Amino acid sequence: MTPRSAPTRLRRALALVVGLVTSLSLSVPAAAAGEFSPDTIVFPVIGAVHYTDTFGDARSGGRGHDGTDILSDGAVKGLPVVAVADGVVRWIGSSCCYLSIDHGGGWESWYIHLDNDTPGTDDGLGWGIADGVVRGATVYQGQLIGWLGDSGNAEWVSPHLHFELRKDGVAVNSYPYLINAPVLDQVGASLWNGRFRDDDGSVHEIDIEKIAELGITKGCESDLYCPDRQITRGEMAAFLRRTFDLPSSDVDFYLDDTGDFFEDDINAVTAAGIGFGCAENEYCSELPLLREEMAELLVRAFGYTDPEGLDRFVDDDDSPFQSSINALAAAGVTYGCEPDQFCPDRPLSRAEMASFFVRSLGL
Repeated sequence: MTPRSAPTRLRRALALVVGLVTSLSLSVPAAAAGEFSPDTIVFPVIGAVHYTDTFGDARSGGRGHDGTDILSDGAVKGLPVVAVADGVVRWIGSSCCYLSIDHGGGWESWYIHLDNDTPGTDDGLGWGIADGVVRGATVYQGQLIGWLGDSGNAEWVSPHLHFELRKDGVAVNSYPYLINAPVLDQVGASLWNGRFRDDDGSVHEIDIEKIAELGITKGCESDLYCPDRQITRGEMAAFLRRTFDLPSSDVDFYLDDTGDFFEDDINAVTAAGIGFGCAENEYCSELPLLREEMAELLVRAFGYTDPEGLDRFVDDDDSPFQSSINALAAAGVTYGCEPDQFCPDRPLSRAEMASFFVRSLGL
């Protein structure tokens, strides 16, 4: 297969993006970006529960009630408890089971009386905090952090989650925010547009979703795309290889990519006549991809030409890839960075590269 002939797998996959723009939806309203606000929390328990406003009610020893008790219907233990917002686990009880999450700006959420029993018992031998939820760990809105129970001084009352919101160490009545909080129907329900949580609001978001749907990108980690990060030459090799489903190469073309995460991708795209090094026998996998290099790669991959032979930009005369830049413009894949300029030596962001791929594929 030549790099200019899209494989059957890719042609079939193109159909998947039809209507993608209208299919991007939220299971609940997305939390506003930036500083935490209690107005953006999700409800901390998944399942049938009931609760009332008991903030400030008197408790034994003369203390006041600083939270909202969320009781499970039917006194059921084990309902999933999720983080109400993104944050970092600040503390975990040395004995089971309670924890707090720091959301920044002085805000914390507290989760108390998590389940300390093995399923179906009241033996106190369980651990009601989810795997990976440890002090200092980053958790995300809707992520499972534990299970509702009756640990601590709730052993002789109905199973419930004692939930608190605190600002600068002072308890704030959480009830008004809970009654307006979206209720999830499953752990990890999407609280953001599409596949990635960090591209909402990006002008490239729809294009990012398209290349994710096609399997061209897997993101930078988990549910993140890292749209503002510069794309590297190694990452670009992986994008191209996945696009054309290129086979591995038996030839090792470069001396500087041994053990590199993208080594197999680099050799595959080079064997296909697409990839090229940054110097003799070197690929420079970790260097940012420049716009002029992107033009050369896409022209090699998709076979673009410049039949009119026009010089479209005033700032690429010294670029070794000027002809490819003009061919890419002739194909309508690039419009330049500014009027009459291409910015050939400027690095590309991962978000920008998504849009270039979408235009190249004609989506």
